[in-house]
Amino acid sequence: MKKSVKIFLVIMLAIIVILLILFAILMLTEYKPKDVEQLNVEGNATKVLNLEEKVKILTYNIGYLSLDKTQDFFLDGGTSVRPKTNENVLKNLDGVNEIIASQNPDICLLQEVDLKAKRSYYINEYEKISEKFNGTSTFSMYHRCLCIPYPIFNMVGYVEAGMTTLNKYNNVSTRIALPSAYSFPMKQVMFKRNLLKQVIDIKDSYKKLVVFNLHLEAYDDGGVRLKQLNILKDEILKEYEKGNYVIAGGDFNQTFPVVDNKKYPVLDDNNFVANVIPSDFIGKNLKYAIDDSLPTCRLLNKPYSGNYQDTQLYVLDGFIVTNNVKINEVKVIDTNFEYTDHQPVLLDFTLQSEEVE
Repeated sequence: MKKSVKIFLVIMLAIIVILLILFAILMLTEYKPKDVEQLNVEGNATKVLNLEEKVKILTYNIGYLSLDKTQDFFLDGGTSVRPKTNENVLKNLDGVNEIIASQNPDICLLQEVDLKAKRSYYINEYEKISEKFNGTSTFSMYHRCLCIPYPIFNMVGYVEAGMTTLNKYNNVSTRIALPSAYSFPMKQVMFKRNLLKQVIDIKDSYKKLVVFNLHLEAYDDGGVRLKQLNILKDEILKEYEKGNYVIAGGDFNQTFPVVDNKKYPVLDDNNFVANVIPSDFIGKNLKYAIDDSLPTCRLLNKPYSGNYQDTQLYVLDGFIVTNNVKINEVKVIDTNFEYTDHQPVLLDFTLQSEEVE
C-alpha cells in the first residue's frame, strides 16, 4: 500500500514539474509586441489611387485554410483541431486563391492566415497567397506560441498566425495593439489582437485613404470586444478629422444593428452567440457597409450540411466607412462555406471629392 502511494506521489510530482517547466518556457517565449509597430510591406504596386473612381475591397476570414465544410472545431462544440491530412489545406489554398482572383479586388483583407502552424501542416499560407497577388502584401502577427497545450490529448501545438492585407496600391503599414481578453496563464498562449493599418496616397490630393484590417475577440463575454471596437472607432475618427477617407473591414466577431437577425436565429445558445454592436455606436460621421442577404459565418459545431435550416449562421464580417466614402455596392460572395467557415464580403466604393451629408 505504501509503495503504491509513493508511486502515485512520484507520478503527480513529475506531472507538476513538467507543467511548471512548460509554463516557464511559455512565459519566456511569450509574444510581446509593442503598442505600435511599423510593418514590412513586401512587393511592389503600380496602381494609382484617384478620387471619384471605383475601387474594390474584399474581406475574408480564411480559417487558416483548415476549417472547410467538412470540418468542425473543438471550441465551437465540435471535436477537431485540424484536418486529418494536409490535402484539405492545399485544396482550400487553391480555392481561396481562385476566389481572390475571380473577384479581383484592389485591396484584400484576410484574417486567420497561418505563417507556420501545426494545425495547417506548417504551410506558409501568407507566402502562398501573396505570391498570387499582383501588388504588395503585409503580415501582422496576432498569435504566436511554441505550444498551445490543449486539448490535452490532441494539442493545437505550435502557432504563428495573423492578418494579411494585399494591396494594389503602395502603402505604409502599421500594427496597432488592442486590449487582451486574457490574464495569466491563458495570456501566454492566446491572441494578441491588433489593427493592421495601411495609409495610401491619393493622386493630386493631400488626403489619404486609410484602411484597417481587423479580427476582434471571439470567446470573451463581449466586454473586451466592445473595448477593441471603441479603439477602432477612435482610430477611424482621428483619421477622418484629418480629412482622410477611412475603411475598416474584417471579422468583427459580433453582428451589426443594421442586420435583420431574424434571418439567422439562434439555434443553440450553448455555443457561440453573436453580440450585437450597440445601435448608437457609429454616430453621424460613420456608416456600415453590410450585406445580410447571405450569412458570412457558420458555427463549427459540426461539418456543414449544406442546409441553412440546421446550421447556426451569422453576419459577422463587413465594413465601417467614413461618410466621405460612397458605397456603390456591398455583397457577400456565396461560396457555400466550401473552403472556410466564413464567406467573403466585397465592397465597391468611391472616394468622393466632396462629402455628401
